[in-house]
Amino acid sequence: MNIGVVSLGCAKNQVDLEEILHYLKINGCETVSNPDLADLILVNTCGFIDAAKKESIRAILDMVRTKKPVVVTGCLAQRYLEELKKEIPEVALYIPLSDYGRFGERLRELFPSFPLRGEISPLGRSFISPVHEAYLRISDGCNNRCAFCAIPNIRGNFRSVPFETLKQELDVLEKEDVRSLTVVSQDTSMYGKDIHRTLADLVREIQKHTHFDFVKLMYLYPDEVTDELIDLFATDSRLSPYFDLPVQHFSDKVLRAMGRRGTKKDILDLLAKFRSRVPQAILRTTILVGFPGETEEDFQECLRCIEEVQFDHLGCFTYCPEEGTRGAALPDPVPEKVKKERYRRVMALQKKISYRLNRNRIGKTYPCLVTGYDEKNLCYDCVSDLYAPDDIDGKMVLFSKAPLDVGDLVEARVVNALPYDLEAEVTKVLRRAKAEER
Repeated sequence: MNIGVVSLGCAKNQVDLEEILHYLKINGCETVSNPDLADLILVNTCGFIDAAKKESIRAILDMVRTKKPVVVTGCLAQRYLEELKKEIPEVALYIPLSDYGRFGERLRELFPSFPLRGEISPLGRSFISPVHEAYLRISDGCNNRCAFCAIPNIRGNFRSVPFETLKQELDVLEKEDVRSLTVVSQDTSMYGKDIHRTLADLVREIQKHTHFDFVKLMYLYPDEVTDELIDLFATDSRLSPYFDLPVQHFSDKVLRAMGRRGTKKDILDLLAKFRSRVPQAILRTTILVGFPGETEEDFQECLRCIEEVQFDHLGCFTYCPEEGTRGAALPDPVPEKVKKERYRRVMALQKKISYRLNRNRIGKTYPCLVTGYDEKNLCYDCVSDLYAPDDIDGKMVLFSKAPLDVGDLVEARVVNALPYDLEAEVTKVLRRAKAEER
């Protein structure tokens, strides 16, 4: 059976899809890029925010028009199952997250004679990340109950992946020649609290796998970050000093209304600690503007702190009320025009900060893992300590006088800075890719 795939959503959703694809593969299925060649089309959806929901619905409708059987999975199917069945009945089958444990059984509703056996397992994945890159999902669900976020309603309470399972996953990833490992979950810093482990325990386990050149942690809830964790990154160069800490805001009043733990002072102290203990620290955050009750004074306080911290990377979102969240029922909404204006002001400030910091990187050298070649621009794509793996922050591109191969580890000197991107020249090859990869 040929399976066409549409993948939407975050890295956690991608891991779900990779496990599904591996399950289908070991049951004799093949993925195809052309819908015309597909016997079935799988649309893995996101249901987190309004824009993502609309994108998912557009993708479902586009695939329905192919007249091939469409199976919809992912967060949208979990969150709006009954509504979707009613509004888009042309979909052949909806499989919400809660049914992944009996995926084969559900799929046999469409293909009764197809011998789907076994279960989806985190130890089996068909990777769709670029070669040598992979995500390690260490938990699911969330206990934080932020007033703006629907994730707990979709994925339930926080559940750590068992430590022994992650040890086995790390072995698998190493054997698959993964060189850039990105650790993800809804709340990464909470890992292990429900199973008598800590995130630092897991990082020490990762350190035993010397095959990984880059290790990044995403989605660290600020008040759960420990000194022990910071010290691990301060002492091991293979642990990328890239820290994604979504602070959301700096006004104490707004933070309380959002249901966020910690104060402005707590956040600033933590960020200063990262900078002092990990001198090469790359700090990334997200800011949410326009939350109900946010005044111009609150917003100005947020701007001042952004200027003070000088984040290397910052993403900004305008608040949108989500069904089933506490924020949706709050009074004193911020007008849409004001939200958009505040978004523009945040991003204008961050553009200046990012450009200033990027210019300061000119002349500095960084280790980089070559991941591809851009024939149009005659440059190489790469992984480095400076950016997230999905290019959400921007990216660094490499120019080289000698040809390079995917999988080469090189040293590169930054020669040009753009507001979000960097251009670098390769100065040294640190390690060649394996002969069979070239």
